[in-house]
Amino acid sequence: MKKFGISVIICLSSLLSAQNKQQIDAFYSAIRENNFPLVKKIIDQGYPIKAMLPGETAPVLAAIWKKNFPMVEYMVEKGANITADKKLVDGAIEYGSPEITFYLIKKGAYAQNALYTAIFYENFEIAKELYLNHQPQIINNNEDPGKLLLLAVKSKDLEFIKKLPLKGKDSPMDFFDYDGYNALLLAVEKNDTEIAKYLLSQGADKKSRISFETDNGTVSGKTALQMAKANKNTELLKLLK
Repeated sequence: MKKFGISVIICLSSLLSAQNKQQIDAFYSAIRENNFPLVKKIIDQGYPIKAMLPGETAPVLAAIWKKNFPMVEYMVEKGANITADKKLVDGAIEYGSPEITFYLIKKGAYAQNALYTAIFYENFEIAKELYLNHQPQIINNNEDPGKLLLLAVKSKDLEFIKKLPLKGKDSPMDFFDYDGYNALLLAVEKNDTEIAKYLLSQGADKKSRISFETDNGTVSGKTALQMAKANKNTELLKLLK
């Protein structure tokens, strides 16, 4: 009898495990297929929203990957834990969703690495909002201010550039990216006269030249002056001489 009872318990346990796995797989499939009505139905039927999916993935993170804001919002409303995982906001930034990013921040998700992440993924829209309205932020290296400035130049956002500290030691204007450009060189190449003029007024080096390191040494390219000549920009030519 004892052996029979143990066998029944094992069979029931196996059956429950199979049912649980089937339920988890169905839920995960619904998220992957971006099927919010089905996801909502499964949750409403009692699916444990805090239970991990395959690969120890939180359901809310899987929804973030799909950039499905209503799905993320519903999961949070139903009790998804957004404070335990410190990578949820980073995931929203990586997948390029400002709406989810700032919703999660508003709801209390960890976000002190968010500015670094936005700069890394070159998402200027998110980086700008974080810099202006969501502090404190962790800057993981001395290059991030320079990268942020370059993103602002690429986006032609002079008003934001004016909010950045540009003068003094370790100025972001002295940062060169992997292609050998600093902010002034990029502005001049893009023929953005107003941004170039402002950078020069803040002390940008008018003798700036494209420069980057290779296995064979330093490679030098055009100067800001040569770029202005190529663009036939007489106003910048006067300032760069």
